[in-house]
Amino acid sequence: MLGYFLVIVIIILGGAIATLGDRIGSKVGKARLSLFNLRPKNTAIVITIMTGAVISALTLGIVFAFSQQFRDALFRFDDIQKRSRIVQQELDDTQAEKDTIEVDLTTARASLSRTRQRLKTANRSLVKAITREKRIERQLKQTQSRFLQSKREITKFVGQAKQLRSQIQSLRTEQNNLRVQRNQSEARLRQVNVQKRQLETAITQAQTRLRQVEVQKQALTQTIAAERQQLQAANQQRQQLQQEVQALETNRERLEKNVEFLLLGLRRGTIAIRTGQVLASAVVQDVNSKTEALQAINALLVQARQSAISLSNLQGIPDDQRIIQMRQSDVERLAIRIGDGESYLVRILAAASYLQGERAIFVVPQLAANQVIYQADTRIARISVQPAQMSDEQLLLQINQLFSVVNQKAITAGFLPDPLTGTVGSFRQVDLFRFILALKDRNDQGTIDIIAITPETVLTAGPLAIELVAVKDQQVILRSNSSNSSEKEDNSSTR
Repeated sequence: MLGYFLVIVIIILGGAIATLGDRIGSKVGKARLSLFNLRPKNTAIVITIMTGAVISALTLGIVFAFSQQFRDALFRFDDIQKRSRIVQQELDDTQAEKDTIEVDLTTARASLSRTRQRLKTANRSLVKAITREKRIERQLKQTQSRFLQSKREITKFVGQAKQLRSQIQSLRTEQNNLRVQRNQSEARLRQVNVQKRQLETAITQAQTRLRQVEVQKQALTQTIAAERQQLQAANQQRQQLQQEVQALETNRERLEKNVEFLLLGLRRGTIAIRTGQVLASAVVQDVNSKTEALQAINALLVQARQSAISLSNLQGIPDDQRIIQMRQSDVERLAIRIGDGESYLVRILAAASYLQGERAIFVVPQLAANQVIYQADTRIARISVQPAQMSDEQLLLQINQLFSVVNQKAITAGFLPDPLTGTVGSFRQVDLFRFILALKDRNDQGTIDIIAITPETVLTAGPLAIELVAVKDQQVILRSNSSNSSEKEDNSSTR
């Protein structure tokens, strides 16, 4: 509102002063007055110029008197423009990191969806397993019922056998007493013997059936035990999937908070620690107890604390103040993993981005088995070049492409890349330029193969030392200086 008022006032005053100056000039011209010994015509021109100057001075005076922003814009324009370029550059950097985090968030959401689908599949498998268990229990009950019926039949047959034996004994007694009825008794005895054999055959069949029922019972018992084990495994898988879902939910929330944090960081200050930055790294081996594992983890956390203090430029921090914070569940899982006596590469990564001066840094562990990735003299990648027909820049570009292939293959083989740069090693620029110059000085005609090999056995913990070997007609004609290839100087390879 004040701006509109100033514009109206300036227009009115400018018009009034211009009119007044014109009238004064006209009167001076008519009166033929003279100032500073000038001619009347020139005197009128001078008065008109002074009137215009008064209008400009009055306009600037009013604006300076009522607008602090105009004064700052006029006298501090260069400084404001310089600060605007700096803030725009920081905004572009933060926007790029925001886009990266949004991509990670999308990936985490997709992983969460897949995990939920796996959980649904596991639940369906669990329902099927429970249904099969109920069906098997019904079959077991039916088998037990048939088993009890067979036992009753066997008991009945045994009773009949006892009765027949009593009848046989009675008949033998009657045989001694009744000689007259001998033929009839013998015929009756034969019939009884036939019945006895039939009953004995029935008993044998019943016993065989009983053994078959026992075998079926044992098989069903084993099947039930196997189904129960599968049910327990399904329950364990469901619990594991639920834990993964919870972990993904936590990661999603952390990523969303990290996006908000980056926007806040643009307004508050400079980001000192970025998400995924390695704060500590060490090879842990020969740890055979939980106590030793916790000691190794504490040593890594101390190293991470020192890195965080240095990166955040913290001053006057007491030794007992806790800066690095890790979830207790992550500590327990890490202690269990490294406590089996094997060799592991353990890295402590920043869980989010943090500004300078922050004193609470949340971290997460990263674990990988420290095993042999490449044996000595392993050929990782190769390219074919013609040095005599290529410039130094073209040859350097081809070798850098070779290094990119080496980087990708090393990550696929099991190397842990730097979370911020995506690289797994380095190659000295000096050795690279010496190799290119030596290759050009030979002036060999035709095609030459450049092979990237590992001069020594390389473990997961690194370093990844690379040696370049030039081969022509299956003969080695040049080697790079592999003895210094693992020194940390300007990176030109494994990008």
